[in-house]
Amino acid sequence: MNNKKTIKKIFAVFLLPALLLSGCGKQSSNKTLIPGSSILPAPTKAVTEMETKKANQIDLTGVLTYVNTDDLIMHFVDIDTGTEYEVAYTGGTDIQDKYGKIIAATGTQLGQIYDVTCNKSGKATEIHGSSDAWEKNSLTGVEFDESARRVKQAGSSYVYASYAAVLSNANKINIAQIVAQDEVTLRGVGDTVYSITVDKGHGYITFQGVDAFIGGYASIGTKQLFEVTSGMLTTTQEGTYTVELQKGSLTGTKTVTVARDASVTVDFSEFTTKATQRGAVNFSITPANAVMTIDGVETDYSQPVSLAYGKHRVVLSANGYEQYVETVAVSQAYQTVVIDMTASSATTTAAGSTKTATTAANKATTAADLTSGYTVNITAPEGAALYVDSVYIGLVPCSFHKSYGSKTITLSKSGYKTVSYTVAIANAAGNLTYAFPDMEEGSDTQ
Repeated sequence: MNNKKTIKKIFAVFLLPALLLSGCGKQSSNKTLIPGSSILPAPTKAVTEMETKKANQIDLTGVLTYVNTDDLIMHFVDIDTGTEYEVAYTGGTDIQDKYGKIIAATGTQLGQIYDVTCNKSGKATEIHGSSDAWEKNSLTGVEFDESARRVKQAGSSYVYASYAAVLSNANKINIAQIVAQDEVTLRGVGDTVYSITVDKGHGYITFQGVDAFIGGYASIGTKQLFEVTSGMLTTTQEGTYTVELQKGSLTGTKTVTVARDASVTVDFSEFTTKATQRGAVNFSITPANAVMTIDGVETDYSQPVSLAYGKHRVVLSANGYEQYVETVAVSQAYQTVVIDMTASSATTTAAGSTKTATTAANKATTAADLTSGYTVNITAPEGAALYVDSVYIGLVPCSFHKSYGSKTITLSKSGYKTVSYTVAIANAAGNLTYAFPDMEEGSDTQ
């Protein structure tokens, strides 16, 4: 690895309160873009430049971001200041993990937090895993709120330092390049996260020959289920998966391996539409007044329902019951499906009667959608194909309807490496404009 290599990528997010832009391939004439944020790597300094309280030694606690075993050099990002220091070590340096086990330099881990002691000339005498540091491994579905600098996952929330080291495959990346499909490790001290490492990253699947499946469903292993659309490209965690496309009686299956930061194309053109077979499904539902939708369409199930062979998404809703969702497979001329919905939480009075529990959630009204009627505009990089949550939008510059929540933005362009970003769109009025960094030249095709 080149010791002097520095990754310089600026992720600029722009907010424009009233930008009148719609459709794709059009530029807005309004140039009053207000910069929201940018992230630059901290410069690397020699550890001898560090302020120290002891005349004969230099102490720091930092995140390990780089190891060069040929030149005997390590880099640590000081958790107190965010400055990245270059530290030389020798064969005699005492290197231990946080449990006191002696390890070689090759046994250190990028992203780990170490207590480092150097002599006055800058040579490390001790590099010990910090006993004050904690870590949380194998986290998925992690969300980052850059405005509040918080990490959210499965009901837990952590503050992260503005200079937290974010690493993937030994490279520094922008925190916005972590998507929901990634598996990460968080490391910190006290209540602050100082290190985020991507243990399992993501790649991309481009679908070809899917015209016969448009409007049906696609599944990637057990991790992703979504509607088939034209020009589909998905962001998927690295690994090997069974990819299945299904529409009515037509089913196509492929095995695909997704590598980190790489694209793979899967072609379903060999599958053609067959004569549709249908079966009658008798639904026995409790409660009897539940409202049913099948594949998004409200359906009367008082009589057996005729459905094409294949998988169908059934959703049931009823007052006083939890919503029920199931995928029903139809594969025979007649079948019965029995569903007993689960009653919502209830409380029992002193007299023994049961009442529906009154909670703050019951009383709360649903927040109004303030994003309706507004757009999200993407202005750069020009000419890239834009996908939002795997759905093709158009060529940049272009726009899509604004809705609040976390979105995965994927950019693809011939001759350049495909890249994804996560953006968190607040439930607020006004148009948004994002300008992403220039794409890196090269091919990421497997």
